[in-house]
Amino acid sequence: MSLAKPNRTALASIWPPTAAVAKAAGHEQMSPLQAIRRKCTDCCAGQISEIRLCEAVSCALWPYRASVHPYTSARMKNGAQETDFPESEAA
Repeated sequence: MSLAKPNRTALASIWPPTAAVAKAAGHEQMSPLQAIRRKCTDCCAGQISEIRLCEAVSCALWPYRASVHPYTSARMKNGAQETDFPESEAA
């Protein structure tokens, strides 16, 4: 006797999802930054060059779109990379 593959409703009802649930839903293991990059690629219709040009600065994923965490202590301490922008310019 084989077990039936769980449907979307059954998979979605498990919160928080476990690694086994994610695998059953067809997801592969990846880092959060890789997942963000995949979502950005999806949002840009698969056009990788558009991720760099993205102007959706209000998107919560926007700072992470290069698959790099912008808020690590090393990056925050690098004065050459960091320029403070007034809020009115960043919006």
